[in-house]
Amino acid sequence: MFVSLVKSAPFLRLVLCLSTGVFIQVFLPLRLLIILSAAGLATIALWFLSFLALRYQYRADWLRGIALQMLVICSGGVLFHLSDVRDHPHYFEKMVKPGDYLLVQITVPVQHAGKRLKTMVAVRYIVRDNMCIAAEGKLLVYLEADSSAVRLQTSDQLLIDSHTETVGRNGNPGAFDYNRYCALQQVYRQAYLREKHWYKLLWGDENVWRNRLQQSRSYCLRILQQYIGGKEAGLASALLIGYRYDLDRELVRDYTNTGIVHIIAISGMHLALIYGALLWLTQWWPQQRYTNIVKGVLIILVLWAFTLLTGGAASVLRATVMFTFLTIGKCMLARHTNVYNTLAASAFILLCYEPRLLVDVGFQLSYLAVLSIVVCYRRLYHLIHIDNKWLSKLWDMTALTLAAQLFTIPACLYYFHQFPLYFLPANLLAVPLSTVVLYAEIFLLPFGNMPVIADKIGMLLKGLMQCMNSLTGIIGHLPGALITGVDIQLISVVCMYGCIGALLILLSQRWRIGVLLMLISTACWSAGVMFLRISEQHQHKMVVYNIPGHTVIDIIQGRSAAMVSGEEIADSLYERYLRPAHALYGVKHRPSFNDREEDSCQLPGFRIRAVGDKRLVVVDSLLPDRYPQKKIRTDYLLLSHNPRVDIRQLERMFCVDRYIFDASNSRLNIQRWKSDCYVLTLRFFSVPDQGAFVINF
Repeated sequence: MFVSLVKSAPFLRLVLCLSTGVFIQVFLPLRLLIILSAAGLATIALWFLSFLALRYQYRADWLRGIALQMLVICSGGVLFHLSDVRDHPHYFEKMVKPGDYLLVQITVPVQHAGKRLKTMVAVRYIVRDNMCIAAEGKLLVYLEADSSAVRLQTSDQLLIDSHTETVGRNGNPGAFDYNRYCALQQVYRQAYLREKHWYKLLWGDENVWRNRLQQSRSYCLRILQQYIGGKEAGLASALLIGYRYDLDRELVRDYTNTGIVHIIAISGMHLALIYGALLWLTQWWPQQRYTNIVKGVLIILVLWAFTLLTGGAASVLRATVMFTFLTIGKCMLARHTNVYNTLAASAFILLCYEPRLLVDVGFQLSYLAVLSIVVCYRRLYHLIHIDNKWLSKLWDMTALTLAAQLFTIPACLYYFHQFPLYFLPANLLAVPLSTVVLYAEIFLLPFGNMPVIADKIGMLLKGLMQCMNSLTGIIGHLPGALITGVDIQLISVVCMYGCIGALLILLSQRWRIGVLLMLISTACWSAGVMFLRISEQHQHKMVVYNIPGHTVIDIIQGRSAAMVSGEEIADSLYERYLRPAHALYGVKHRPSFNDREEDSCQLPGFRIRAVGDKRLVVVDSLLPDRYPQKKIRTDYLLLSHNPRVDIRQLERMFCVDRYIFDASNSRLNIQRWKSDCYVLTLRFFSVPDQGAFVINF
């Protein structure tokens, strides 16, 4: 069965090998010279095999297969290198000089980020001595929240100061790595701009197509806001074009808690609805070769126009490429394609275009959901036979919803650590309503300049969305609607997929293989969890967390933790910064602040703590004027809450292996201390710059 599947879907092998090459570069980066050397060896092997006698070539056919697959794996690594914007000859960071300015264009709507405003810009030019030099790259920009910054819109062009810095990272164990997330989006630098450090240019974008696309998006947003209004307009924008910046936070939480967030995150489901509508609208066309070609071209153009309008999310790109292949096969070539080959081909093309999509969560979940439907839907539907027409349709929707969830559950538990218990009734209610809403929105747009008709459609849409929001809110607030705190490791995810595969084999009546795979998966799962628990029981760590404005130090011994220095923090800060670390290290209970006298020595201006066989000194206030006759020996010295000290003064009192500057200090003080350490050739660790400080003792 597997051999026949591989032969009928050749792109399956190609995409697996290409993905292997990309994964190696993401998690174990190799130099380009090593990759090219491996590709050269594979090429030499193929060249040598071509000179063998025919009978020997047949016997060595497996070697040829390995060499070809090695070439595709190397191609994945080379594509990953070539797609890195930092290697582009016009990357702005390599070209910029002190005193230059950057001409940038806003690509993401301006959003509030705490006390600042945040947006993403694309660098177009470097301005140097009244000369514009073409440049490439993206930049994360933070602006002061003033009236002029709030009015900035997408496609506006700015002239900004060229001083940038590396994208920050909190580096707390188990926490979301924002620096890595930005790097996968090819964003490596950020800029903090004050009011007079940027200027808005009066002229617009020179690219006609980008202008047209932005005008189309603005028209859709204006029509939806005009005739729907309120928080329903934000939901309508997310449903139609994937514009999520006006969504109500409580609404998003309700949709997340019920497992239907895919409705407001533009996905392949929306494109499938549009594709189905296009097929229905063109079904009256005569079945002739040229009319079928015209129909296929029209459908493909509409699909790609919608994809560009929505911003080209990974799930939409997957669906667009897949439906493009289906349309070409059906309308232009009059052939029925293998769905597995089509799915693999779409992934192969997208990964060739942008290899970093492979580690995009939306990309992974999109393909898992489609593959789950393809593999499981029919098998699940035929388990129960229902004669009643309406009950049969209800079971059909239920089987489709369950099938879509089967392959995505392990990945969702791994990435989001939660599971919506009532996803089935929520999907059965919300998906049909959202389908009607999407079609009604598309019907509304042409009548945007006809208020008589548009008002009626807008009222209908508003009522439908209010109904959908109310039902979602009721389901989301039911007892036990969301199971949270699910922390599983990668080995558990692999074993869960092994168990799912065993169940599918059992359903296909291959009992012996299914039972064997189930036993192997559960045994590996149990062994992995047991090994993890044993390692947790023997761990001894000190963690200095990166929490802006706070000093928090944990001593983790076994599966218990004690907060030994710093201050109590709010529940929201604990959930954001500490709970992921405690989940990673297997800590069972939230620790409380514990400053035990037998473990610490309180002296004027500083405290000395014993951390296993290490010694930690915490300096958080002004030190005494008198220096000790003998220096105090310590392994680590932590500066906290901006003490008025300098490194030279500390060197007279302490003999320190490493200085630690935590996130409760100002950036100005940290920069001054770092400069002193560079001059004195001292070892230091800056928590705001390098992330949480973790040591084993």
